[in-house]
Formats: sequence, structure tokens, C-alpha cells
Amino acid sequence: MEAPEIYNLLDNSIILLDKPCGHICHDVTSQVKRILGVSRTGHAGTLDPDVSGVLPVALGRATKLLRFIAAKDKTYICLIKFRKILPEAEIKKLLAGFVGTITQTPPKRSAVRKVPRKRTVHYLHVLESCGHFALFESKVDAGTYMRTICTEAGKKSEGARMEELRRIAVGSIAENKCHTMQDLIDAVWLWKNKGDESMLRKMLIPVDSLISFQKIVIKDEAARAICHGAQLALPGIISAPSTQHSAPSTQHPASSGIKKGEFVSIYTESGKFIGVGSWILGAEDDSKKTHGIAVKIERVHAKTEEV
Repeated sequence: MEAPEIYNLLDNSIILLDKPCGHICHDVTSQVKRILGVSRTGHAGTLDPDVSGVLPVALGRATKLLRFIAAKDKTYICLIKFRKILPEAEIKKLLAGFVGTITQTPPKRSAVRKVPRKRTVHYLHVLESCGHFALFESKVDAGTYMRTICTEAGKKSEGARMEELRRIAVGSIAENKCHTMQDLIDAVWLWKNKGDESMLRKMLIPVDSLISFQKIVIKDEAARAICHGAQLALPGIISAPSTQHSAPSTQHPASSGIKKGEFVSIYTESGKFIGVGSWILGAEDDSKKTHGIAVKIERVHAKTEEV
């Protein structure tokens, strides 16, 4: 017997949570798993216990695609405290020195390898300052440590530390799209006790809508082959983005505007999301080429019986 649609959604969606301070991400995802009664959960982009903000939580099959969401840029609001009072103009000049490509070594408390790595700080805007404190907004590459930026700023100004931090966006996922844990509890109560799924459905976001790669459209038989473990060959592609990165066109796929090694989202003509792959054709490939592998499949999301 086929499961009701709500259970299918619970096995294949993302919930955008506003993580509160005082909780580790693992505990938050475990609570979501228990509240919803799903098989598994995971989160995109770890936040320290004392950091609040945007936390995408994947349910069921959607957990396998988390890495394609977690790799997006992050935007933060940060409160920094300086040991001595600095004029706002001096604070702006000091923090502006961290914009661009920087090299960071993850702090001891992090769970990743402690090796230097390059990250990009896209911007850092001072919003206001008062006394020893300054509030700023910054957009950075995934894996950038804001606490480390504050510590490094302190080394250039007789001392500083991060006081508070909030993540206000993951890629295009903004904080105003997020829900609190209480919202989730209320939605589940309405569903289970009143038979009202409407509030819960609004929280269950299709995972592919949060993956912002260029899209290619493939034939149904190619989709079935991918679900059985095949790679994607040129004959299976119906359309790919043009060289101007516009909407999918019917031009020859080998001459598309997708760069070699770039991730792509794969769909059927009917709009069924199949999965994610990496484009392996380069500019040097013959645009008249009609056979051979065009996309290396990174993650198959659709079930065989769905295509």
C-alpha cells in the first residue's frame, strides 16, 4: 500500500530552522528526528552551541544532498568587543583588511584538520559601534571562522574577541524563511491531533529547490539508466544552459556554457529531479561530439520506481 503523501515528504525534504543559542547542532537534528518520527536527519553547516541562526535540517533521503547546500556562502551578524575603545573609522579600516582572500587555520575546538586554508571574505560592513563594541555584517565562504577573524583583529588592535554571532543566511536561504523549534512542535501537534497538515507542509521544502546549480534536462530512458548506476552520456541530454548561462536551450550539449568540473542539477522533461552530477566536458572538447560521457553522477536522488 502506497504511503500517504505527507510521509513521502517527510522522507525527502528540508526544514529551515532558526537554531537558538545554547544547543549543539547534533542535538537539534536529533530533536527534529524524534519530533517527526523520521528515519534520519542531518544539518548543513555546523554552528557552535553559542551561535544562533539559519540551520537547514534534511529529512530522510534529502540528507544525502546536504553537502551541496552546506557548500554555499554564509552571511553573519557579529558583535566584536575590543579591549580599548576605538573610533568607528578606525574599526572600519581595521576590519576592511580582512576582506578578500584570507588564510585561516581552524581553531582547536573545531572538528576539522588544523591546516591552513584559503577562504574569501566577500564583504564586511560595520553596522554600528558603541564603546568597546562594534556590530558588523559579513558574507564569507563556507568554512570561514568568524571567531578567528575577531581574534586576528585583536592582534592588530591590542586585543579583541567575538562576543555574539548569528548566521542570517546560507546562500540565498535567509533567516526570514526559517522556523523555530516551537513552530515545528506546533505543526506536528496540529497534524497528529487535528489532522491538519497545512502548517507542517509549509515547512517541508523540496531539497532540489535549495540547490542552485545550472540545470540540464535529460531523456526518461537516460534517467532510468542513471538510477541503475550509469553515467550520463551525450545522447541522453535533451537541453543544457547556453554559453550565456541563460535558460536551457536546444543547442548541442557539448557546446553548452557549463564549465568543466561544474556541478549540475539533472531533471527529466516532466520536471522530475534525478540528482546531481559534475560536467566533465571542457572547452577543448569537440562541439560536434555526439557520444561519450558528459556528466559524472555525484548523487542519485530519485528512486528507480519514480522514473
